[in-house]
Amino acid sequence: MRIAGTPDVALCAEVREATPVWSCVLYRTDDPERRGDGNRRTGDNGAVIRLVATDLDGTFWDADLALPQAHLVAARELIEAGVTVLAATSRRPRVVRRQLTEAGLLLPAVLIDGALGVDFRSDERFHQSCFDPDAALETLATFRTYGLDPCLYIEHREIDIVVSESPSTCADHLAYLGSVAASGDLAATAAAADVYAFSVLGLSRERLETVAEALAVADGPSVVLYPEPDYGQFGLIVSPPGVSKWTGVYAYCRLHDIEPEEVLAVGDGLNDITMLRQAGVSVGVRGGDPEAIAVS
Repeated sequence: MRIAGTPDVALCAEVREATPVWSCVLYRTDDPERRGDGNRRTGDNGAVIRLVATDLDGTFWDADLALPQAHLVAARELIEAGVTVLAATSRRPRVVRRQLTEAGLLLPAVLIDGALGVDFRSDERFHQSCFDPDAALETLATFRTYGLDPCLYIEHREIDIVVSESPSTCADHLAYLGSVAASGDLAATAAAADVYAFSVLGLSRERLETVAEALAVADGPSVVLYPEPDYGQFGLIVSPPGVSKWTGVYAYCRLHDIEPEEVLAVGDGLNDITMLRQAGVSVGVRGGDPEAIAVS
């Protein structure tokens, strides 16, 4: 595949053996040590790659949310070559902005698993998808039917998340959220606020699976039940109907006249699968979820 604006540079997607990290690297095609045969990846569509959409946790940055120097160098080389690097993550805007600012690498980002898109270079909001109030209330009611009080991810100047007086998400998750989570009336919040997502993290699969199955109905919300890497056991994230990371990536592409076949996606988790399937070229990170690897 070729990189926009640089006819003598190719993109080689490599995966490290020991750690599940992002390692898309640039190399010159006249370098005999790195060149290979020029067609190293099956599924290479021959298109010019104009955008690299990368997951963050376990992919682009490490367990401490720090950006390894090698990844920073590779990203900057891509950007200098005219390729947009876009972060696609389940994390909240406040967290992503802080970590990318510390790394000195402001990027466009798809956040909260595709519900929000913000270009941190300009603060332009290029995508937003919230639950409508009726759907938010119905989703909350389903959680409560199964004895769970979820976190509600909302739009607010000072906080990111509303929880009840007896939240079901694990204690470590609550401790991590700290002051960006506030206690409130979940039903009133669902009815009146822009709700981007619901989540419960760090509980057993058995506890979360029944509500996940109840929510995963036709035309219902997007549901991801996954092994929780930070808090142990499992996590459940519920997004507005039809929303995935690809929703936000595609919104950015439409705005900038980028075709799906001109996108390279990098990911390792269940919430990356739609993005990996839709992108022209997909890279699954070794050590990631087997389903994500299988579609790459």
